[in-house]
Amino acid sequence: MSTILVLDDDRIFRRLVVEVLEQRGHRVLEAGRAAEADRILEEEHADLLVVDGLLPDITGVQWIEKLREAGRQTQVLLVTSFWKSMRDFAIAARRLGAIEMVRKPVEADEVADRVEATLRVPGKSRRT
Repeated sequence: MSTILVLDDDRIFRRLVVEVLEQRGHRVLEAGRAAEADRILEEEHADLLVVDGLLPDITGVQWIEKLREAGRQTQVLLVTSFWKSMRDFAIAARRLGAIEMVRKPVEADEVADRVEATLRVPGKSRRT
């Protein structure tokens, strides 16, 4: 069983993803703001972070950058409609280390499939 933190301000999308991941046997932590996720990570370990690209208090990329600067190398699945340019994403991905990306709109089951694929292949970066 893996522990996954889902950080997304869309309460409905977050709830759907959490439910699917829990049904698949994962322990899931959830947050709607980066500041809330920061507090959770102070006390909890996460094997994977599922992060929205646009949050109310920071962008997902800025939050990931902040984690990397603090030394946290947790794998990340960025779920966003924010990245319009794959070239820009590739630059950000290289800068941040291995991260996966899924473009919204996306079904919760597809997010769960990508979460499980990412957990099986550490360090691999892929874009869709």
